[in-house]
Amino acid sequence: MKFLAIVLTIIFAIARIMGLVGWSWWAVLSPVLVYCGAWLLIIIISIIAALVMKWLD
Repeated sequence: MKFLAIVLTIIFAIARIMGLVGWSWWAVLSPVLVYCGAWLLIIIISIIAALVMKWLD
């Protein structure tokens, strides 16, 4: 998944720099942002689950 996000971001950035697409940089960087956001969400859910399990003990 990480490889796909990196490859897509590189392809989108090259297309943006060469003027092939008129996307904003948010759209160009979206594969990496989605990948990082998914990992951040997993980490937050894990921390909350650990705190709930500690609280229940």
